[in-house]
Amino acid sequence: MYKELHKKYIIFFLITTLAFILRFYLLNDHNAWHDEWHTLYVSDPSINFNETIQRYLGDKGDTTLTEFYPVLYLFILKFFFHLFGYYDDIGRVFSLIFGTLIIPLSMYICVKYFKKENYWFVGFLITINPFLIWQSLEIRAHSLLVFASLINLIFFFEILKKKKLIIIFLYFLSSVFLLSLWPISGPIFIGKSIYLFQQYIKNKKTFFHIYLLFILIPITYIFLNLDYLILNIGRDYHYAAISKSFFYNYHFRTFFGSIYTGGIFLILFATLIIINLRSILLNTNFDNILFYIIFFTYGSTLIYSTVRGADIMSPKYVIFLVPIILIIISNLIDNYRYKNICMAFLILVSLVNIYNNYYNWPIKRPNIKYILSDLQSYKIKTIVSNENDVFNNFLANTYNYHKYNFRLFKKDEFKHNVNSFWFICQNYPRYAYGNLKRNEIDPNCLISFSDYKKTKTIKTKDMYILQFEQIRK
Repeated sequence: MYKELHKKYIIFFLITTLAFILRFYLLNDHNAWHDEWHTLYVSDPSINFNETIQRYLGDKGDTTLTEFYPVLYLFILKFFFHLFGYYDDIGRVFSLIFGTLIIPLSMYICVKYFKKENYWFVGFLITINPFLIWQSLEIRAHSLLVFASLINLIFFFEILKKKKLIIIFLYFLSSVFLLSLWPISGPIFIGKSIYLFQQYIKNKKTFFHIYLLFILIPITYIFLNLDYLILNIGRDYHYAAISKSFFYNYHFRTFFGSIYTGGIFLILFATLIIINLRSILLNTNFDNILFYIIFFTYGSTLIYSTVRGADIMSPKYVIFLVPIILIIISNLIDNYRYKNICMAFLILVSLVNIYNNYYNWPIKRPNIKYILSDLQSYKIKTIVSNENDVFNNFLANTYNYHKYNFRLFKKDEFKHNVNSFWFICQNYPRYAYGNLKRNEIDPNCLISFSDYKKTKTIKTKDMYILQFEQIRK
């Protein structure tokens, strides 16, 4: 028994370490884009509570844009910045921590609640999943969302087994936290409710302590988040519209990093569900909780998007499904004779996938890290920008900006009191335009300064940079 436990600890440690390395290795090369710039701007640790709320509600200095996801993540990130420093990479480290912790949590669920010896298989597939790796480096709430979802699932499994007050209380707290962090996690609770109903119908089991919790949790959530709910009920637009491709890939293309890998996992997942449909409907084991969560997450987001006309169909919104899908696949193939062949095939497919797509982030970002490293070699420390406050705040809070002692001025605040400077401008960035205007120059980037002459032009895929030197009289 001791040797077996020791072996599991070693496997947990090795796979979790690999997950950390694969994510941390990309940290230095990873850059931010528009959404993350806004996250940084709102979660500035140097401003007070009211200013944070004003920025969240749309006050972005010289622009206006409301953040419609819950403010909870921003305050947590703000506190993290306060502790460890206000740099973009610190925000990525925050996501990286939770993006790594989902691996041991997923393996723990397999071992503790499904008694599976192929827990390492689930851990390894999650470790090398490109989508989860990429999201572990986004300055957004998605990695924390997956972590919180798995923690909440663990507490739910526990309160099904025993009525310890501390576990009930922790489940209550984790549920309110999860909903407050990401309301689209609501279908997780619908799936659990269906499981409880099935338990009552099939086995005449009642869980009055859980029924009470399922009344208290939404009441508490609404009480704490009433302003947020009112804000969102009044929305007349969303960012993630339904596409036709959803009805034949069900986010699997994004979940697994490519069309081919997503297709393989989708076909396998659908086949396993069809083959085991009878047992899913008749049995009342813990697997059913995961089935219902997946089914009602897809169903709820689709119904909400079509009936209300509020599109919430981004794969990132339901990223918590990825480890759940992999746990189900692992559990189902474990029942078959050729499970080792199937696992070897999926590992091979996943390894080829991560090899081909490790650096292939779906949203192309301005390579600010490289640009600042390149500019510092010219020994010119002054940067002038005509970009908005959100971008300028991001630029001024990158690690390389401080490392190389740059000074940033907005164009209308520049005093013309230096011998030379850089003018930096976004030139039809790919995150907004794709490659449609890659050969064009944004008119806002074509600029001149009195008493200065242009001496150098640097054009990257997203930025247009000019060097100016003072005209000697």
